[in-house]
Amino acid sequence: MSSSLRIVHVITRFVNGGADENTLLTCNHQAEAGHEVWLVYGRDWTERMHGLLDPRVRAVELPSLVREISPAKDLAALSGLARLYRRVRPDIVHTHTSKAGIVGRLAALAWLPAKVIHGVHILPFTSEPFLKRVVYVLLEKLAALRTHAFIDVSEGMRDLCLEYGLGTNDNHFVIRSGMDVERFRNARPADDISDLRQSCDGAVIAGYVAVLEKRKRHLELLQAMMPLLERNEYLFLVLAGDGPERPELERFIQGRGIGERVRILGFREDVERVVAGCDICVFASQREGLPRSVVQYVIAGKPVVASALPGIERVVRDGENGFVVAGDRLDGVAEGVETLMRDTGLRASFAAASASTDLSEWDARTMTDRIETVYEDCLTGFGTSLAPGSL
Repeated sequence: MSSSLRIVHVITRFVNGGADENTLLTCNHQAEAGHEVWLVYGRDWTERMHGLLDPRVRAVELPSLVREISPAKDLAALSGLARLYRRVRPDIVHTHTSKAGIVGRLAALAWLPAKVIHGVHILPFTSEPFLKRVVYVLLEKLAALRTHAFIDVSEGMRDLCLEYGLGTNDNHFVIRSGMDVERFRNARPADDISDLRQSCDGAVIAGYVAVLEKRKRHLELLQAMMPLLERNEYLFLVLAGDGPERPELERFIQGRGIGERVRILGFREDVERVVAGCDICVFASQREGLPRSVVQYVIAGKPVVASALPGIERVVRDGENGFVVAGDRLDGVAEGVETLMRDTGLRASFAAASASTDLSEWDARTMTDRIETVYEDCLTGFGTSLAPGSL
């Protein structure tokens, strides 16, 4: 894009999640390209993420922007964003995640010249009770009226949006959630994972990389895997991540006496080395976009056992490089782990299939370049640079 733009990104939390990292990379690339970039986030943020921001990105904390529903805080966030838009006068407002997406897009009514882009990382209302889901969908439809383009992390997210009447096929664009692909392709195992392997002859290490929060279903996974852990003393499970569920998980692990074989590693800067040290990688979330962790597993050449999520078939091909487990119960994940644990030939075959999978679309530079293409078409009129539906 030849001219410099004013771009305001809005995200509810700026912590260590996939959407947050996606937003970080996008902001940094755009600042590097010479755009005037603002990032607005709520009260939940980490020093690590803030420290990774390009110093040219103008970071603004808006404490009233919270994840939970709070009419008073939501109105305050709406007002605060409206004032910021009027002051900054952005060319582009780019919202991320559900809450910031609704509040941020509605606030853009205060500055009508802005083109509004919404990043669809997840649709959380899909697993909510009926009445709550109806309210969420109505709010999303209202916000969609002030949305020029949707950027979906997967075809599954796009298709769900269209199923619920959010946007049209003409203004949805699938752009993969970018990352440093080479970092995961060439990593060597982390020292603590190597030490764990050496502690037991024939050890098989399964790993799960995810924030420790309820929707990731760590506790349910542990419960499903207990019979497997009890039968196989050489099976280890490592959980890389931190979050609000950690105390409950630690109590469960301590209560079942499995602390030697189930390790909570906490947040890891070297997550690529954790993945490199695992024999099998799992993902158990109930609702998600296309998880970055699963993409990273495959880039690292690992066999994967994952719950069925929208768009996951693009990365994990059931029976070729992993198992995709349908349904809400996680017994199937445990069964998949057991199959791969016992069948070393199948495990090697799945690993080779993952390593040969072309995931270059997930390269960070590819993501940010394609986002700019969407911006350009929003500013000049669709049809000049790209075809709707996918990039």
